[in-house]
Amino acid sequence: MVDKSIKDGREILEYLNSLGVPVFAVPGNWDVREISMPPNDINVDVYNKMVSGLENVKDVHHKVVDFKDFQIIGHGIISGPEYPQNEEDLQSAKKKGDLEDIKKDYEEGKGKVFSLFESANNPVIFLSHNVPFNTRVDMITWEGSPRKGQHFGSLIAREACDKYQPVVCIGGHMHEHHDKDILGKTVVINAGFGSKVNTLLELEGRDIKGIEFYR
Repeated sequence: MVDKSIKDGREILEYLNSLGVPVFAVPGNWDVREISMPPNDINVDVYNKMVSGLENVKDVHHKVVDFKDFQIIGHGIISGPEYPQNEEDLQSAKKKGDLEDIKKDYEEGKGKVFSLFESANNPVIFLSHNVPFNTRVDMITWEGSPRKGQHFGSLIAREACDKYQPVVCIGGHMHEHHDKDILGKTVVINAGFGSKVNTLLELEGRDIKGIEFYR
């Protein structure tokens, strides 16, 4: 299954690489950096194995990358709030005794992302695997989910948008949404899920000239 995942992801990235234009990527929750592979428990860096050697594919996870008049900042991997935001998760973490570790990881992650924004000196395009917490585009709406009605976006992405106001924050992960929201001067975009949705964004300086959602 891991081999097939790497093969499929690599084929997609090779196609995008062949277009001859920059492709900016962050790892998602399935793009694990290490996985123990039987029978010898060899650790395989799945994400880097997919992106390596492709000259047009740029990994921007926890990096600042210059692109024309912008700087791109990436925050990948995260699939939910980095620190529990509802009572159920908070109590579960307390019961397991790992709340302090979660808090430590959250604070370290936030510090890392905030330091990237502090170093930026051009308008920022923020690429986050998950969309910001508590927005129109991060609520679970699937009827079959016991978490229906809960917000499940990235807390760090939300705090970075509130504090630094990037031009746009582009994310995904939440399959229920293909839409936008506004946080102050930041436009939040959930770019959608699957082969039948695409999003076209046109920027000029801090001005968004247009957003089109193709379904």
